[in-house]
Amino acid sequence: MKLLLDTHCLIWLVNDAPELTAAARRLISNAEAVYFSTASIWELGFKWRKGKINVQPRAIANAALAAGVFELAIDLEAILMSSELKTQHGDPFDHLLYAQARHGKLKLLTVDEKIPKFGAAVVRA
Repeated sequence: MKLLLDTHCLIWLVNDAPELTAAARRLISNAEAVYFSTASIWELGFKWRKGKINVQPRAIANAALAAGVFELAIDLEAILMSSELKTQHGDPFDHLLYAQARHGKLKLLTVDEKIPKFGAAVVRA
């Protein structure tokens, strides 16, 4: 299985945070490949500049790459798919992560309880 980490899971993984469950850690260790989205880094940048988080986006990206997590760039089809989602979930970054996972045939590892309602290809962290 190939995994795309949502933003929370990415932060927790690179910081070895206890919020990342043992089951999620097993999924990550047993995955064929693990990815983070450039959208997650973009999202972190917004929150970091506003002072909502104390996590530098560059540090997260560098730590993820050093840990062997692959970068997944945003492509046009994922943007189009995310804009076509008909859901009440208001977070555009979650829409994009879901669309990237679906388009790339990846499983999205997330803690967000609303994302699985988008459809298949989601694994709860």
